[in-house]
Amino acid sequence: MQPGISVKTMSQRRDVKHSTTVSLPIGADQITPSGTFGRRFVAARLAPDRWVCHHGHMNCRPIYPLFVTAILIGGARQSLGDEWSPPESLDELPAVSGLPDLMTFADGTPVRSPDDWEHRRDELKAMIQYYEYGHLPPRPDRVTVEDRILGPIANCEGTEERLTLVIGTQEQLRMRIAVYKPQTDGKLPVLIREEHALGHIEEVPSILERGYLFVEFTREDLDPDAADVVGPAQAAYPDHDWGTLAVWAWGAMRVADYLERLDDVDLEQIGIVGHSRGGKMALLAGALDERFALVAPNGSGCGGAGCFRIEQKKVETLELITQPERFAYWFHPRLRWFADQEERLPIDQHFLKALVAPRALICTESTGDVWANPTGNRATSRAAQSVFDLLDVSDHNAVHFRDGQHDLTPSDWTAILDFADWHFRGQRPANEETFFQHRASD
Repeated sequence: MQPGISVKTMSQRRDVKHSTTVSLPIGADQITPSGTFGRRFVAARLAPDRWVCHHGHMNCRPIYPLFVTAILIGGARQSLGDEWSPPESLDELPAVSGLPDLMTFADGTPVRSPDDWEHRRDELKAMIQYYEYGHLPPRPDRVTVEDRILGPIANCEGTEERLTLVIGTQEQLRMRIAVYKPQTDGKLPVLIREEHALGHIEEVPSILERGYLFVEFTREDLDPDAADVVGPAQAAYPDHDWGTLAVWAWGAMRVADYLERLDDVDLEQIGIVGHSRGGKMALLAGALDERFALVAPNGSGCGGAGCFRIEQKKVETLELITQPERFAYWFHPRLRWFADQEERLPIDQHFLKALVAPRALICTESTGDVWANPTGNRATSRAAQSVFDLLDVSDHNAVHFRDGQHDLTPSDWTAILDFADWHFRGQRPANEETFFQHRASD
């Protein structure tokens, strides 16, 4: 193990006793109100001495409990079609030595085949939403367009089209997007990126020169990046317990809905890119929606491509990121319960990476961006490799490191585009080994 790297163990966590049995929400179908506490979520009381809630006393969006029967470990394997069941109490969760095993079902049965993996995927998707991000609403009945404006791109051969997506016939959520198209005929591969505002076109020329259509969407039209605000999407779907990252990921999926309407888009070649908090969003969207054939989180760190359990010094930890005064609202409140006891968390971020398989995943990172835990990024990619190997797509799991700090640079874009050209067009790069640094032993 490298110097300065820690793996959190049971003996290293602070001594916190949790004796209260709690019922916790599963999903969004059957809802029973239970009162309100705080701004965005009901504060689910997880223990006598610990509450998970956010500051403020306005704009509460409740979480509703459902009583469930848990099947954690042991017993017969779930029959096909059975859904994973969460525990009745988080106190039931055992400590896990090392990273949770991708290749074993929740009932202890091993994953032996690609067919097994398809069912294991259903478990993993349920688990990451339950423990970490919250549950996303289903696809809306339709996505339409209004306020369309078309024009040229300065200093670039192509067109820029700005428009507003109208999401759903009942909710009618609105999200602005910008579509940058090269002067190329035929069906085009697409890269999607979230932004807090449109017009970040410094990267557009290099993307269009490669023959890609590029789409920006304004994530904060659906949910502002703030702790004390209930966003339009959460207000429209009050029975869903999703955090902000899940809202943004759902927004990326709505861009894919729109692309399905276009004749000049290759629907088998849609990529999702994001930086920092947007990288967390991109990885979640890619894990849950198989329409994203390429998933490229950059500098995504804790709650993204990083690892909760394996980390170097001076990183952002689960405890730090889920503090109510920081970014707890990005996640489901349940994740906060595992602060300083990560060994009891039944998941880690290699689950999301494995869910991308057999599609292409590239995690771009800076070695100098210590806060984003590049060591943990390498560890989760290494842990997810067994799934890519099982599905006979070993080269679809990539990590690319560069020197520098926390940013999405031209070097990162070059790596992403080279990897996309490889898997979309069969153009193998000359330096393939730079994409697989997670395979080297420490």
